Order: sequence, then C-alpha cells, then structure tokens
Amino acid sequence: MKKKLESCLRWLREGAVRVVRSYPVEMLLALYACVGCLATYELQWDDDLLLVKLALVPLFFALALALNVLAGRGPWRRVYWVSWVPLVPLSLWGGLEAWVGSAPFHISLGILAPLLLLLSLRTVRNDLFVSGTVIWLRSGALALLFANVALGLFYAILYSTTYIFGLEGEWIGDVAVWAVTICETLAVPLLFLMMADRWRGAELRGNRILEVLLNYIVTPALLIYAVILYLYMVKILVTWSLPEGGVAYMVFGFTMTALAVKALGQLLEKRIYDWFFNRFSLVSLPVLVLFWIGVVRRTNEYGLTEPRVYLVVCGGLMTFCVLLFLLRRAGRYLWVCLAAWVSFAAVAYVPAFEPERVAVRSQLHRAERIARSLDRLDAGGRLLLTPFPLADTVYKKQYRHLYESLDYIRRDSAAFARFGVKDLDDLAAIFPEGMRDYVRWGYDWCCVDTCVDTNIIELEAPINVRFEVNAEYPHYYTNLRNWYSDNSYDISNDTLRLFLGKERAVYGIPCRDLLERQLERSGFDPAEACGPTPEQLLRLLDYRDDRCRILFENIKLERTDSAVVIQGMSINAVLMR
Repeated sequence: MKKKLESCLRWLREGAVRVVRSYPVEMLLALYACVGCLATYELQWDDDLLLVKLALVPLFFALALALNVLAGRGPWRRVYWVSWVPLVPLSLWGGLEAWVGSAPFHISLGILAPLLLLLSLRTVRNDLFVSGTVIWLRSGALALLFANVALGLFYAILYSTTYIFGLEGEWIGDVAVWAVTICETLAVPLLFLMMADRWRGAELRGNRILEVLLNYIVTPALLIYAVILYLYMVKILVTWSLPEGGVAYMVFGFTMTALAVKALGQLLEKRIYDWFFNRFSLVSLPVLVLFWIGVVRRTNEYGLTEPRVYLVVCGGLMTFCVLLFLLRRAGRYLWVCLAAWVSFAAVAYVPAFEPERVAVRSQLHRAERIARSLDRLDAGGRLLLTPFPLADTVYKKQYRHLYESLDYIRRDSAAFARFGVKDLDDLAAIFPEGMRDYVRWGYDWCCVDTCVDTNIIELEAPINVRFEVNAEYPHYYTNLRNWYSDNSYDISNDTLRLFLGKERAVYGIPCRDLLERQLERSGFDPAEACGPTPEQLLRLLDYRDDRCRILFENIKLERTDSAVVIQGMSINAVLMR
C-alpha cells in the first residue's frame, strides 16, 4: 500500500514538473486566474469587474494550448510565448463587460476555442482525429472528476474536524474558499494537461461499454428513426404536400447524431453496422432535402430569427459534411472542423453575417410584405395608422404577424424608424379593444391558456353583412342550432347533415366536397400566408348547389400535413328548393 501511494505521488510530482516545463504559458494563465480570484476575495475588490476580466483566461488558455501543439519546438514557438499579450489591452478595454455578455464571446468560448484545439492536431486520418478528440474530452472530464472528488473529500475532513472538536471562526470559510479556488483554477488545468500530454498521439480503442452502447442501443434507434423519416417522405409524396417546418429540427438532430456515432465507430473493433454508415451520405440525401424544405417553409412563413439563423448555419455544415463524405478520399473530419470554425467565426465577427442583423433584415422584408398586402404602407414606405375597419377582422392573423415582425425589428432603431412609427402602442391603438390583445400577444386575455394555432384559418362573416337573396330558393330556414331542435344540423363522419325539423336528415353534404366547391368558387388558396379578400370571404361563406343554399356565420379550417380540412362551422340560414 505504501509503495503504491509513493508511486502515485511520484507520478503526480513528475507529471506536474513535466507540465510546467512543456506548458509554461498555460500554467501561468491558470496561476493568474487563481491569484486574481484569491486577491478579489481577500481584498474585497469589485467581484463583477474582476470576474469579467478573468473570463478571458479560458480563451487565452485554449489559444496558448493550440499554439503550443501546433508550434512544437520549432521557430513558431515564439508566437506561443507572446500569445498572452492581447490579454492586457483586452482587460483594459472599456467594452469588455458588454462583449463578455454577448453572443460572440459565448461562440468564441463554447465553439471556436474547442474547435481550435481539434484543428491544432492537424490529423487528416479520421481514426486519429477521433482519437485525438476523445483524448481532449476524456482528459477534461477526468480532470474535473478527480479534482472535485479530492475537493469533496477535503471538505468532508474540514467540516467534520471543526464539528467534532468544536472549532469556530471565519477562518473555516476562508479555507473553504481557498480550497475551491485552487482546485478549479490550478488543479483542474494541471490534471487536464498531465493526462492530455500522457495520451497525446495515442490510438484509442473503444471498450465493451461503448461497443454495447453504439451497436445495440443508439444505432438501432437511428435505423428506426430513419425508417420513420422515410415513411414521412412517402406520405408527403402521396399527399403531395409540404413538410412541417418543425421537421427541420428533427432531421438535424437525427443527422448530427448519426454522424457522431459514425465517428465514434472508428474506435470500435466490432462494427456490425458499417453497411449503414458507409452509405449514410446516400441515405441522408433525401432527408437533407426534407430538412431544407422545412427550413425554407418556416422561414417564408415566419421570417428568420436568431435561432433560425444558427439553424441555417448548422444545417449548412451538416450538408457540407454529408456531401464531403460522399467521396471517401475527401471525407475528412478535419475539413469539417475547419469549415465549422470559419463559419462560426464569420457569424460571430463579420457584421454582414451577424445573426441579429440577418434576422432583422428578414423580419423587415416580412413586415413590408404583410403591410403592403394589407394596404398599410404609403408611397414612402411608412405605416398607415388609419382606424381599423371592422370588415378587416378576417385579416387579424396578418395584423398579428405584422405586429410580431415590428416588435422584432425594434432591436434596430434605424430599421424600425423606416416605418414612421414611434412606438408599437401607436399601431395597437388602431384596433378595437377586443382585438388589441390578440394583435399584441397572439391571444385574447379573456381566453386564458388558449394558444393561437397558426394552422387554423377562421373564416368569419363581417358584422352586418348582407347576402343577396332571391326567389331561386323559395324555402327559408333560420335560427339553426348544432343540436336537435326544430331547425338543426349535424357534423359527423366528415359530413354536414341538415335536419330542418325532420327526424332524419333531409340533405347531406360531404365536408370535403363542400370545401373543394367553395375554394374553387372563391379562388382562395388556404396554403398561402395571406387570408381571403372580402369578396373571397363572402363567396366562401355562401354555399350553393342544385338543391340548397347555405349561408355560414363562420367556417374554421385546419391545415394538416396532407390537406386542409373543415374543423367546425356555424350556419346562419339555409335556403332550399
């Protein structure tokens, strides 16, 4: 036992000395973070300001480590020795606090820095690239585990000792703070570098746990998911409809998981699904088409937002990876990693590709398109705030979408000023009280917990509307109810039945035929984003055939994956021959 303990301590001591010699800049940065945290605590400095400055340390640690791996002992090692220098002017920069809280910093820390470490390996062979990636991840995970286990044991000893012997004082809290600071800022980086240096260049092989996880759990689930997506594509082709916009997220998750499993499969000796992963690029091509159709549909309907911009970027990288692996010689994870680094660097630091600006431009075009379709733009492109006519209630969804886009555009004051509106309250003020909450929030406050479904189309007769009635249909029935009464009707089994005071239905119309007839007669296309015109609305609510004429108060339509169907209706009057 004593020999094992001595061997372990000797390994730690020798490993620490080797790390300090091989990674001096990285350890100096870790020491800087440790001293800064302890000085802030002891001298009671401004915590927020120093923490903002110390947030730069992980970035420069990753930069120094990547340069260290790239330069080795060659002439470029001089760049490694001065890699910490930009830390000084950045710490004195007045806009540092705003930048640390911004998206570019989070992209740099969470995406660009890890990708830079992977690129520093310069490994073209896929198996070695995956091994190097796993070594970085395993070294970091084990460093956090070992250091925090040791910290937890130290805390157990500290607080147990003070409790047993009745020790008190502020020094107990000081010791606890010093321990956690030294552990997280010095011990974790030291252990990480020790393990990464020891395993550097090794060709890893997966163990039995990874083999069971990939071969018997994850990959079968991927195959089932692939079958589901292909069945959905068959359904789309049979019904000749567009895929739902949310399918893009499902396809992205499936494809990225499959690519990750394919990469980890390089570590396995027993790979029973090579027949699938070797042809995955071909298998995923139709799925990629489904992804981009879903993205285009959602973007056309609702415009781009920041999350959707990131979805497009990730989708582009996913497509690049799939197409790259169609050619076995070109299919290298190193090129995918490089493309990802360039793409996210452009998104973070090239103004033209900034997600917020791209999203604002998209919402600007969307707002102009909707406002122009509602005749709410003057010749100069300014928004008209004339009182809202009651006959326009059929366009309330369009007004809601307009308000939604303008609310997003407010992030850019210059773009928002183009509409000549000082505040969105000016737009909301033109609507009647009952409609104002819907335009603002997407639902009425009187209908709590009722969400607006963008796939629902409500066709409602304008107030005081008058339909032309002539002697062509001499028998007139009004005050109809959707339950049994003197004059009633019933909707069941996708059929509208008119009882008109009889025990049995005197007339029946299949809802599908009724809808097709009304859409053809009115010329309204429910697949379009805009609602029907006033003339189209009156034709939609006025059904006529050889035997009867039905005047509807409202018809509720629902867009499904395959078609548009009638979800409900209310009848004002029926005229019969």
